[in-house]
Amino acid sequence: MEQQFDVFVAEAPSSLSVHWGWLVALGVALAVLGVLAIWRARTATLVYVVFLGVLLLAAALAVFVAAFSLTGYWTAFFIHVLWAVLLAIIGVVLVARPTTSAEAITLVIAFYFLVTGIIDIGFALFSHIRGEWLSIFDGVVSVALGALLLSGWPVTGLWAIGLFVGIDLILRGIAIAALGLGLQSLTR
Repeated sequence: MEQQFDVFVAEAPSSLSVHWGWLVALGVALAVLGVLAIWRARTATLVYVVFLGVLLLAAALAVFVAAFSLTGYWTAFFIHVLWAVLLAIIGVVLVARPTTSAEAITLVIAFYFLVTGIIDIGFALFSHIRGEWLSIFDGVVSVALGALLLSGWPVTGLWAIGLFVGIDLILRGIAIAALGLGLQSLTR
């Protein structure tokens, strides 16, 4: 992975390396936003669910417009209209009832963690790959996260999404800031 970053930095245009400070500032801003999302996890969860609902409503509108641009294909028209209606219904539910939607999304995430964790553990045990302990560890962590979310559900639905989004923002912010600092070396 480090070699790929070195190649990217070595081949980066000089205009990108001059503006390395903007990447560092963006990374720091994302990390701060992530800390705020973790600190106010319930609010971040509700904001994220409503934002997701708005995105689904916008996608429904786009698919509905696309349905009318497909002239002469009746089956494609009805499939697109049906898809737009489904997206709109889900978007309206997410916007109208963000708390209940967050609980439902958290339940899906919990089952996802459980299933992928069990599959990872099974794959590591029966595939005879090198370093199977890492896949087993990944599977155990996934199963533990799924069990944690399920054990406190529906209360975990009120904060889990905000916590996960906050952690993701912090990690992405650190990665972007590190990229900016790596590009700073090109200006020297």
